[in-house]
Amino acid sequence: MGCRRRCRAASFSLLALFALRALALELALNGARIRSISSAELSSLAGPVALPAQAARGAAAAGEASLVRGVSLGELYPLVAEAWRLEAKSASASRAWEDEGLGERLFELYLVEAPGGTWELRVGGERLGAAERLDLAAEVLAEDGAEFWVSWEGVAELKAEVARFAKAHGRSIKTVEVPNTQSKLVAVARGGGKLPDLVMIQSDYAPGLARMGLLQSVEYLRSPDLVDKGFEAFRSEGRYWALPFYFDAQLVFYRGSIAGPAPRPDWSLEELEARARALKGKVEHPLAWNLYSAYWLLPFAAGYGKAGILDPAGGMRADDEATARALDQLLKLRDEGLLEPAERDAMISWFASGKAAYILSGSYSIPEFERVGLDFGVAPYPVVAATGKPVAPMLDFKGLALSRRTARPILARRLAQYLTSAPVQARFTSSQSKLPASKAAWELSRGSNRYFEALSRSYEIGLVVPPSEAYAAYKNVMWKILRLVVTGQMRVREALATAQRLVDENLAE
Repeated sequence: MGCRRRCRAASFSLLALFALRALALELALNGARIRSISSAELSSLAGPVALPAQAARGAAAAGEASLVRGVSLGELYPLVAEAWRLEAKSASASRAWEDEGLGERLFELYLVEAPGGTWELRVGGERLGAAERLDLAAEVLAEDGAEFWVSWEGVAELKAEVARFAKAHGRSIKTVEVPNTQSKLVAVARGGGKLPDLVMIQSDYAPGLARMGLLQSVEYLRSPDLVDKGFEAFRSEGRYWALPFYFDAQLVFYRGSIAGPAPRPDWSLEELEARARALKGKVEHPLAWNLYSAYWLLPFAAGYGKAGILDPAGGMRADDEATARALDQLLKLRDEGLLEPAERDAMISWFASGKAAYILSGSYSIPEFERVGLDFGVAPYPVVAATGKPVAPMLDFKGLALSRRTARPILARRLAQYLTSAPVQARFTSSQSKLPASKAAWELSRGSNRYFEALSRSYEIGLVVPPSEAYAAYKNVMWKILRLVVTGQMRVREALATAQRLVDENLAE
């Protein structure tokens, strides 16, 4: 009896071992086996994946979809300079794909988790179920020693992601924090110094850096998984100059202990005004934000009917009726004692001390407010009931740009492709309370970012900070003009007409 039990147990162990071996996937490169990877290991590497049919539905739709779990071939194979053929086999079938540009697509080709511990290969809209062996014909990448300039929030987390990539692929990558990547790029280029291989930029950096010949265009790297508004943020002179990475969005911040219950998602500007009016005399500043900045005025102009930030010719209008109506309304709130104009430091101080109930700030403020333990909430910008149009938050995209002078162009590309993949974007942006530029990462963000609903609504109604020198000129002029209006030294329409003349003169120089 004991022998029978032992023999049966041994038989089960052998069957389990054979099953585990059968579920292992063999990876080959140029016909030679390089590794065998188990289903459990693949599962540990997998993250959310937006397949082509889902990605085509747009960012908001992708966020609502039920995404599959998968891992890209770019994460499984060594870094390649180029690849031209992929052959896949299962127990019952085989497929092959030939494409000279296959090396650029490896981070978009996936092994997708399937029932029974098997993995299905997805190449665009094609698939091979229960894949057992993959063979990639490719040239392994020899480049090493890249430099990446990073900025803004989450530098420590971003450095950790780069280190993870470098370790996985046996590469040396130096990550350097730079307070202003635009000014340093220009200074180093003019001085003949060493430029980075990859650099983070924001949208309004793109035109000037591209004109100086410091960036590569990235049309060939455009992926349907990255949101359209993100690419538009880096489009100048008909070309795209960076891969969108994440964005900050303007939000309404409120102190819960002062302002009361959270507003409805579809609330109106008139409701915000009524809430502020109910707090008059109870709090020093019911509302506070920067009335001196066009960056905070443009959303209200959109709510009052401004069609977009740039006019059809690529210029900026300061003297349109929608901007005048928006500014008139904001000044009425100021005159009623509901809205106190304040620059960032004063506004944040009032909010933290309980002197201000509502402020307008960017999602970049969330981690700091959480760190100091404030009782606060966020809401998307409201709709102007009189027009039916939303006060449209500005979407400030950050992107990954490839240096035109890099000696390691392919390694820089592979790092950018890795950082813009869904698992990396989801991890990074959730840690910083931002939203990713990857559609596939939205679903994971929904579960890990408690500000997801307000941020996704902001993407839906928001206006992209344009990559335009006209926008830069407009901001500089309006900073001076709006201060004169707010302090009563100029009337609204007179001031906006003056601003338009100055913007036109600035652009004509």
